[in-house]
Amino acid sequence: MLAKQASDALEAAVAEILTVPELGHTLSLLVAHRGELVFEHWFGAAGPTDLHNLHSVTKSFVSTLVGILVGDGALSLDTPLATVLPGPRFEEDPAKAGITVRHLLTMTSGLDASGPFDLDEISDRGEPWVDGVLRAPLATAPGSSFFYSNGASHLLSAVIREVAARPVADLAAERLFAPLGIHRWQWGTDPQGLHQGSTELHLAPRDLVKLGLLYLDGGRFDGVQVLDQDWVRAATSPLTVGGPPEGYSYGRLWWVDDRAASPRYFAGGWGGQYVLVVPEFDLVVVTTADSFAVPRPQGLLLRRLAQQTIIPAFEPGGGP
Repeated sequence: MLAKQASDALEAAVAEILTVPELGHTLSLLVAHRGELVFEHWFGAAGPTDLHNLHSVTKSFVSTLVGILVGDGALSLDTPLATVLPGPRFEEDPAKAGITVRHLLTMTSGLDASGPFDLDEISDRGEPWVDGVLRAPLATAPGSSFFYSNGASHLLSAVIREVAARPVADLAAERLFAPLGIHRWQWGTDPQGLHQGSTELHLAPRDLVKLGLLYLDGGRFDGVQVLDQDWVRAATSPLTVGGPPEGYSYGRLWWVDDRAASPRYFAGGWGGQYVLVVPEFDLVVVTTADSFAVPRPQGLLLRRLAQQTIIPAFEPGGGP
């Protein structure tokens, strides 16, 4: 049973979503506390069986798959990208040979991801996505600075496929979705058939909660160790100063809220897709939203609502 303070906060959050026009794109709000789903609310025509495009929350699933391969000993954080995806691009610019799996996970590859090297621009030109991302010049030395890049995550998808020797979704189905009890999903591919590493994973919100619970319990779910605890700890620690679009520190494809009194972290996607995890309060908050034609600042409002209204209400000893 929810404490009155938490129940009141959730009612206030729902009321704000229903009355504030900038939050009118919200589709779902779910809360898990102490390992159990304790609240869910659906907005508009949305329902519990609908699959939602997670947009960049997809990246945190990609991080988890990399963590599984690292735990298997099949991949190292210091594996050079050039050894997994060899090609002339590394011979033309030998400095790119310094890019490692670690750099892709922390958005510090140094590859220019702006203008013509943005993944959307590469797609619009009809260029093969992996080749287009790797063709970008180095804007900074690998490992020296953070720059958010959809292309970097897509390269990780290519790394996963090569190391696992099977489609990324097949690995996810066996090693991640099945242990979490996720049975329905869709995962879009690029024109070359590679599952997208930055977006286009579609899940039901109740299944999205499970990702938060997996990390909250140190990589365990329903008594099964799916992911090494050390990976969870490092992936959700502030490994770089981060920056836009969320404006927080960054771990391994997870945003880290190191401004709070206790460690917190979240996965975020365009338009208001969020998985917020607060270990101190044993809490996971999930939101999904209609991302079409939503300007970036509007998408951030759901995270702020969760941070300012919902999460504080679950503070231990915060009310009867």
